[in-house]
Amino acid sequence: MKSATEMPTPAPSKPDPLRWVKENLFNGIWNSLLTIITLLVIFFVAKNALNWALTEARWDVIPANFRLLMVGPYPQESLWRVWAGVMLINLLAGLHLGNSNRERVSPDLRNTWIALVVITVVYSALQFSAPSAKFLPAVLVVLTVAFFVGRRLNPISTLGWTIAWVIGFGVFLLLIGGNFGGGPITSDLWGGLLLTFLLAVVSIVASFPLGILLAIGRKSKLPVVSGFCVVFIEVVRGVPLIAVLFMAQLFLPLFLPDVRIDKVLRAMVAFTIFSAAYLAEYLRGGLQAVPRGQDEAARAMGLTGTQTMLLIVLPQALRAVVPAIVGQFISLFKDTSLVAIIGLTDMLGVANSITANSNYIGLSKEVYIGITLIYLCFTIPMARASRAVEARLNASKR
Repeated sequence: MKSATEMPTPAPSKPDPLRWVKENLFNGIWNSLLTIITLLVIFFVAKNALNWALTEARWDVIPANFRLLMVGPYPQESLWRVWAGVMLINLLAGLHLGNSNRERVSPDLRNTWIALVVITVVYSALQFSAPSAKFLPAVLVVLTVAFFVGRRLNPISTLGWTIAWVIGFGVFLLLIGGNFGGGPITSDLWGGLLLTFLLAVVSIVASFPLGILLAIGRKSKLPVVSGFCVVFIEVVRGVPLIAVLFMAQLFLPLFLPDVRIDKVLRAMVAFTIFSAAYLAEYLRGGLQAVPRGQDEAARAMGLTGTQTMLLIVLPQALRAVVPAIVGQFISLFKDTSLVAIIGLTDMLGVANSITANSNYIGLSKEVYIGITLIYLCFTIPMARASRAVEARLNASKR
């Protein structure tokens, strides 16, 4: 029975849009004037942009050059290798997502799936006469079927998925560059989104453990180790990425004169070094955020310094800097466009070659808007995945 002093909980008030607008946008003369001016500017900008996009822009330049934007100068007769590799990656992705979402499907994943369906339908409508218009729906079907198969599998450990992804990515590299049918396809024929994807994935995967080692080494009590890590991090962070790219292109052959290192591998080394230095600095902040009592409690339980770092301190530090780490990975994915300066034909390099073509002069806006949308198709899911991982870690922490 409720006591006389206990008050009933008030029912939550329904949102009132008109009241919100009045209190936040028209709550004074100056705010009202600023709101009206802002709305007028937005109206005229949107009107002109839509008028250009719907009546003046020549969007046919994107479908006409879509293969170049995707794979660059990769041989037409060997495109089945790329599609086979894409099928394999989507098979693994679907199984992994399904196995990781056996209980329920998160809203972020459901929205991403809907976006994939919309993109597939739009692309297939624009490219109905191209062979790739038949492959892309097949890729989505493989991803969907693998997802539901993965939900029915027994839970697979993180180590198991790591091994599966390493093997799968190795097979992917063999498919696109190995000796099949027409012979090996060298990396100088890789381009477009394919090259961007390879540069980003290899650099992200390689820079993560290197950044952890640098962050731990910076806290080492050995002066040689900590001094080397400090110098490495500060020097790399003190120069622009394009300088690191040029140094990797020029100096790596000097260090290994008897080994042929192609441009793509040199670019991967440069991106890995640059990203690892920033990751190490983010992790250093995360390590400092872990209370000293955690280390002392672990030592009191008999754990060694290495065990304390790997089992107690490092997981908490990684949890604290998940947004910064994913932000660095997104930045690295976008920064791969700088390889166009050193002669590699990533998406930006292909876009530059398209706008230089006499048939497409004056269509640079359409081309660059097109590659912007392609980048967004990758960076937005990465950002949403970051928020999902952060929410899951916070939930497990509670």
